[in-house]
Formats: sequence, structure tokens, C-alpha cells
Amino acid sequence: MLKLFKRYLKQYPGQVALIVFLTLVFTATTMILPKLSSPVIDAGTAGDTDSIVRYAIIMGVVVVIAVIAGVLNNYFISNVVMGTTRDMRNTLFERVISFSQEDENMIGTASLISRQSKDMLTLQMTLLQMFMMMLQAPLMCIAGIALALTTSVSLSWIIVVLLPLAAITMGIAIKMTQPIFRANQVKVDRVNGVMRETLTGMRVIRAFNREDYENRRFEDVSDDLTNNVKKGYKIMNLILPMIVFLANGSNLLILGFGADYMKKGLASYGDVQAFVQYTTMILMAFMLGSMFLMLMPNAQASAERINEVWDVVPSIKESSDPVKMPEVGNASIEVSHISYRFSGASQNVLTDISFSAKAGETIAIIGGTGSGKSTLLNVLCRNMDVTEGSVKIDGVDVRDTAQDDLKNHISLVPQKAFLFAGSIIDNIRYGKPDATEEEVRHALDISQSSEFVDKKEYGMYTYIAQAGTNVSGGQKQRLSIARALVRKADIYMFDDSFSALDYKTDAKLRGELAGELKNAVTIIVAQRVSTIKNADRILVLAEGKVVGDGTHDELMASNTVYREIAMSQLSESEVKGA
Repeated sequence: MLKLFKRYLKQYPGQVALIVFLTLVFTATTMILPKLSSPVIDAGTAGDTDSIVRYAIIMGVVVVIAVIAGVLNNYFISNVVMGTTRDMRNTLFERVISFSQEDENMIGTASLISRQSKDMLTLQMTLLQMFMMMLQAPLMCIAGIALALTTSVSLSWIIVVLLPLAAITMGIAIKMTQPIFRANQVKVDRVNGVMRETLTGMRVIRAFNREDYENRRFEDVSDDLTNNVKKGYKIMNLILPMIVFLANGSNLLILGFGADYMKKGLASYGDVQAFVQYTTMILMAFMLGSMFLMLMPNAQASAERINEVWDVVPSIKESSDPVKMPEVGNASIEVSHISYRFSGASQNVLTDISFSAKAGETIAIIGGTGSGKSTLLNVLCRNMDVTEGSVKIDGVDVRDTAQDDLKNHISLVPQKAFLFAGSIIDNIRYGKPDATEEEVRHALDISQSSEFVDKKEYGMYTYIAQAGTNVSGGQKQRLSIARALVRKADIYMFDDSFSALDYKTDAKLRGELAGELKNAVTIIVAQRVSTIKNADRILVLAEGKVVGDGTHDELMASNTVYREIAMSQLSESEVKGA
């Protein structure tokens, strides 16, 4: 945890040094006040008005200095803590957004969200308390002991008895709370996981009338977290009564023995009162320090979880000397004997796949569920790195070039159409931020989106809700296709991107795409034979292997797998007419 803080606090060396200085000033001025009050009390007892006024002026100056130091200290602490947390949050987000799909799956989406939110908030509060408590508590304790001993040596034995009792009490409390707070992190992940799964699967839950079951499932993990948190705070809430008990007990001893020492001339009334205040301050310092130490396991667990994100070894490594790809317009792709295996898996998902294509050619990929179609596209656009073989785009191995350079040559429409919160035009421009309205309009026309966009009150400026919940599945697919088209890339990849379209719209869209993408390579993953039957080359996948390769007519004549798929979808006349 301290290493994590140190990494980011380096950006604020001047302010951190100022915080340390102001903490020293504030602590010193606070701790000296009981020492100054002692002669005032004794002077009042003796009726020495001049001494009272003199010490009152000194105390007033000290109080003003303490207030100024305290206000400035809190200001700089807030500035450093908020700035450090912001930097940690931003760099963590940058790290996560650079993950491949495989890297993300290693930790899990729900866990990544809780690390970015709850764990980051925990570290923020810990850093705040570290500056406000942990820096001040040791100073208060050491200064309190030193000043108490110089105030009255006769009463010092009370501190010798008091400190071990306080230390033992705090040690027991810390030991009991450590495992409890560590367990909280895992339980929060479970709550987030169930919540996310429920929100994502809301339609299924309602369709099968399982709301009560999901409520009980959430209540179970929520109650588990609540009970664990309550257990920790019950122990923490015992600290204050224990400190009060020790403080009152020590005060009784101080006042009882102090009265006797006053009679014997070993201590004055002011000394006794000052000793009481210093003893209370010492115990308060113990309490502040112990509360911080009790929260340390929670903070340490959060820091470890943040560091786990940093410790993920990226499955996709950038080349140390990236090759510059040619300008967009040299469309070609060459896939040579590629295989892919997930990390830790015993079998390949893809095995020995080869094909090539040039500008104007369309490659179609078809196969059953789980045959590896989407995985192949992820490998081609380097969302995953091949285990064996190579993928070359425009003559350059995708592993030898920079990621941002590669992505400029590829435009992908994912299997699950996703739209961002914002207007339609903003979503289309996500593919090309500087696209003009004319370019956006053209992309909408080609993708067959204009017919429903123009019917909306604000046209292309109509607001799209988060994840596109206010448009239909087919409309989301068409807008996703428009976003890909506006990019003007060398290679266009469509991952089952026409599944939600009716046959009429599908046919019109494919007709428009044929003319629009005549200078690019088009790769289409589809379930419908009608969508791909006019492709220049069709690859048939089964269990990650190519079991068929050719045109529609060639495969119908020679490939059993393809023919079975086609016959299950097309009528006899359609098959013959194809």
C-alpha cells in the first residue's frame, strides 16, 4: 500500500513537505497549551493578575497559530489526497481499457468495477487518515509523554501503567478486526457480481417470473456483507468506551495521588491539571492510531487488488520497434496457418487456419455455435494474439505494428451491437470523430438507418440512451454498421451483424455494401446462408478447423456440413436458384 501511495505522492513533493511542517506546528502548539495553562492556574490560585494576563496573551497567540496551521494543513491535505486519488483512478482506467478480452476475464468485470469504485474510495479515505491521524498521532503520543514527565515526575508512574494497558487493548482489537475487513472485499465483489448479472439478465428474469428468486439471491449476499461489516464495527465501537474507561481511570489516579503530592509539595494544582490533559491526549493519540491500524488491513487488501490489475501480464505485447503500416488504401489480408489457445487451456480453439484476400473480395465464415467464428475475428483484428502462425494486414504482421496504427486499417462491427449514451450522430462519429454531417448521412443511407432516423423528431441528433436501450435490436445493428462504415478502413469485419435484420433489409444492405466496399476486404461472420452465398470465398468452421473452403456452389456440391446448413435454411428452389 505504501509503495502504491509513494508512486503517486512523488508528484506533490512540495505540498507533502508543507503538510509535514504544518502538522508539526499544529501538534506543537496544541500540546504546549496545557503546559502554558499550568502557571495560569497557579497564578490564579495565588492571585497574580499580571502573570495571568501575560500567559493569556501568549496562549492567545499560540491558539491563533494553531488555527492557521490547522486550516492550511487541512487545505493541503485535501488537495494532495484528492489529486493522488484522481491520478490513481485515471491510470487504473487507462490500464483496464488497454486489456484484451482474455486479460479482462482473468479478473472479471464486476471485480474491476468494484476495484475502480470501492477499493479506490477505501484508499482515498486511508490516505486522508494517514495524513490527518497517523502523522499526528505518534507526534501527540511522544510529545504528550515527554511533556507529562517534565510537568510532574511524581505522577509519571501512572503513564508507565497506562500505556501497556492501552497498547494491549488496541492490539487485541486490531487482531480481531483484520480478517473481518479483509473478507469485506470479496463480499463486495459478490454483491456487485449478482447486481450486474441481474441487471444484464432482467428480461430473462421477468420472462420466467424469477424476481423473487433473484431478490433472495441478492439478499443472501447483501446480508452476508452486512453481517461481516457489522461484526467489524461492533469491535471498533468498543474502542471509544475502552479509551474513556482508561482515561477516567487514569484521571482518578492522577487526582487522587495528585492531591496527596500537592500536600507534600511534590506537585502544584496546575501541574495536576496539565498532567490530566496530557494523559487524555496520549490516550486520544492511541485511539487515533489504533483506529487507523484497524482500517489498514482493509486498505492493504484494496491496494493489493489495485496492484493485481497492474500485475496482469498483457497477453498482447506492443512491439519495441513497431513497423509503420502503409497508408489506408492498400487492402489485403493474409492468414497463414494460425492456431489459438486460451491461456491455461489444453486444446486449441482455432487450429491451422489459412486464407488470403485482396481489395474488393468478400470472405464469409460460417459454422455451428462454438465453432470459433468470433474468436477468429478477434484474432484477425488482434484483440487476441495467435498461438501459432501469423496474420498479415497490408503486408505487415499485426504483432509487429503499433495497436493504434493497426486499428486505423480495420473497422469492426461486433456480434453484440453496442451504442453509447449520446446523440445518433455522436455514436456514428465514434468511428471517425472528424466526420462531417454529409459523411454521417451517407453512412446512415448505406446501412439502411435513414428510414428510421429521419422519422425521429430530432433526426440524427436524437438522444440514444446508455447501451441503446431506446432503439430496437435491428436499429442498433444498423447504427453499429454505420459507425463502422464512416471510418473508411482497409478491412471491414462483420461479426454476425445482420442477425436482427429482416430479410428485405438484409438484402438491401448487402447490395449497398457491395458497391461501398469495393476497394476494401470484407469479412463476414454469419449464421444465414442467404447473407453469405454471394461471397467470393466461404470458410466453413467446425470445432475450430476449416472443414470447407470455396464458393456457395462449390460447397453445395462437395461439402456435407455446408449443405446441411443451407438445406436447413433455404427451400429447394432457393438452393437451386442460388
